[in-house]
Amino acid sequence: MTSPGQPNITIGMTASLTGRYSHPGSQALIGAQAWVEDTNRSGGIWLKQQDKRLLVSLVHYDDQSDVGRCEILTERLLVEDQVDILMGPYSSGLALKAAEVAERHRTVLWNHGGASETVYQRGYQWVVGILTPPRRYFEGVIDMAHACDESATDMVIVHSTAGAFPKDVASGAEAHGGARGFSVHTFPYVAATRDFRPLLRLMEDVRPDLILAVGRIEDDILFAQQYVQSGLSIENVGLIAAPLALFKETLGESSSLFIGPSQWEPSAESSPDYGHTPVEMLTNLKSRRPSGVDYPMAQAYAGCLVAQWCAEEAGSLDIEAMRRVANTADFTTFYGRFNIDTDTGRQVGHMMPVIRWTVDGEKEVVWPPSMKSPDI
Repeated sequence: MTSPGQPNITIGMTASLTGRYSHPGSQALIGAQAWVEDTNRSGGIWLKQQDKRLLVSLVHYDDQSDVGRCEILTERLLVEDQVDILMGPYSSGLALKAAEVAERHRTVLWNHGGASETVYQRGYQWVVGILTPPRRYFEGVIDMAHACDESATDMVIVHSTAGAFPKDVASGAEAHGGARGFSVHTFPYVAATRDFRPLLRLMEDVRPDLILAVGRIEDDILFAQQYVQSGLSIENVGLIAAPLALFKETLGESSSLFIGPSQWEPSAESSPDYGHTPVEMLTNLKSRRPSGVDYPMAQAYAGCLVAQWCAEEAGSLDIEAMRRVANTADFTTFYGRFNIDTDTGRQVGHMMPVIRWTVDGEKEVVWPPSMKSPDI
């Protein structure tokens, strides 16, 4: 770790710059790099133990969206690079592998990119979660559909059978939908399915009031395209991928037919306890990626910001001290509330807004009422 007199605090992470997660992975890296630049511009991180601010440097490697490579490179970050703060990669599978490595080395993994429940079910003591867990992803969408039409009775969940994340999202939605009085129909599909038309024909018989779909990003987009082609007209269709700029770019005006939960939206009103406001953060991140800012970029920045807050509160880079601070922390950043379950590190405080694209290509928050965009 940092030696006496060394000017920098070293942050380490793997980022999927190539492979299947290259789109969100590259955004996550931009978010971490933006935090490093902003932190150094403000003078660095204040550590009471050293009675000074220390500048920050970032070490990162391309994990190529590969679990085995992620494990090797996370080990390198801790053993060879001896980073002071370890940020997680994007995707639940990679984050779980990074968590295994962090556990072996008894160092905190600041998990900004892997929402899967599995990460928090292994008994690990050194994971600190930033994201709303997947079982709660569709809660806002379901609550919105129920509030808008209390007579709504039928809900369909379409989900991939590959990986833990879609199953976690689907099981959580099934439980929450049942609690809201919906009759829930689940339609699982095999990974890499290219034809959703048979499932869509089945939905014509059900005529649900709400459709929810979760798979890989490309699965969600393909489902949305084939839904549009099917001619079905359901009041609320929720997709995990709906908030992404890539979704809007691919679907065009048809993107306005869908809603989806987002880990972060800059239009959601908030006055954070620590750091920039959401609007300031959007301007900041847009200057680094004018083509669009999605939540992977924002949540990586937020993960770094939370680690910074914990280091400053602990007064040092002592890993155990930072973990203790995280256990009792309850504060807000531009990203929303941070508050974890002390036993598992699972995030319990963060709330996900529901968004819809307008026909003009703008994104608006439509739920909950307290976070709605102006004029909604």
